[in-house]
Amino acid sequence: MKRKLLSVLLAVTLVAGMLTGCGSKEEAPAAEPASEPAKTAAPEATPDAAPAESPAADAAQTGADSASGLKIGVCYCMLSAPAVKVFAQGIQEKAKELGVELIELDGGFDASKQTDQINSLVSQKVDGIVLNPVDGTSIIPAVKAAKEAGIPVVMGAMDIDESGREYVVSFVGADDKDVGAAAGKKMLETLGDKGGKVAIVEGTAGTSAATLRTEGFEEAVKGSNIEVVTKLSADFDKAKAMSITEDILTKYPDLSGIWVHDDTMCVGVAQAMKSMGYSGEDLKVVSYNGSKNGADMVKSGEIVATSVQPLVDEGRTSIEVLVKAINGETVETWYKDKIDMLDADNVDSYDPALLW
Repeated sequence: MKRKLLSVLLAVTLVAGMLTGCGSKEEAPAAEPASEPAKTAAPEATPDAAPAESPAADAAQTGADSASGLKIGVCYCMLSAPAVKVFAQGIQEKAKELGVELIELDGGFDASKQTDQINSLVSQKVDGIVLNPVDGTSIIPAVKAAKEAGIPVVMGAMDIDESGREYVVSFVGADDKDVGAAAGKKMLETLGDKGGKVAIVEGTAGTSAATLRTEGFEEAVKGSNIEVVTKLSADFDKAKAMSITEDILTKYPDLSGIWVHDDTMCVGVAQAMKSMGYSGEDLKVVSYNGSKNGADMVKSGEIVATSVQPLVDEGRTSIEVLVKAINGETVETWYKDKIDMLDADNVDSYDPALLW
């Protein structure tokens, strides 16, 4: 990886936004495999390879004949989060298409619990693991144990900390720093030379998604007339985002803009604005995720823009890449999302199938 990835998570992503869940929050039962699959050392990812620009387009299609009968564990950060739910949809679709058996586990946003889940999957001798981490740092020992057991791990939607990079074969997802930078550039374009006071409504504090999205934004607006006056975490939660925004607008009634780390929180931000008498003309809001809700808010003028995170593609590609790795094929170290910014100029013409 060619960037520093800080992590404690967001699922936000995604958690964002990385930081979000599919169906029930109950864990799938830990079924023992009928027979112990043969294990070989997890294949190394191509060193120093440039990241593929689009996960779905650049990950080579893997035939069902090479995947049928494989047992793959999937560890989600938190299945109650909307974005994770959509990511899980892509996982499930591709697994069904290829005939892969899934053991899906919900970390419940508990890093210790997720570590135990990975260790359990290693004990069950699954063929591979897709990991959507709660915390990209504390998870490293469990991921290392998986590699030592010959079980390849693909990071999906959110990455492992750079210090654990050697233990995974690939990452499928966005560059969250680029996501923040794109939002910062959009805010600069929107506020112009006048600038103004801007708040950041973050995902879960300390997660890679939250940290990098904020860093990218701040670097993009550095040296301009935009002043970031406050940064508050809403944990990728709509209700918390609404409450936080009400507090922000009470303290900073002359605020000019808000950078929101994901569309789920942005719905809460928009609700708070409306309840306090602010319109999209008064306060410029930029978001991330590319949800249908986000697109609708752009169309209505409630927010300026939202950029698209292709969560279903991330899920599908995570399975494709993992199956390739299990079969000893070479994979890229990073299948990188393309950042599409939706605003008033293109939201009506954007393919709705790419929104979630």
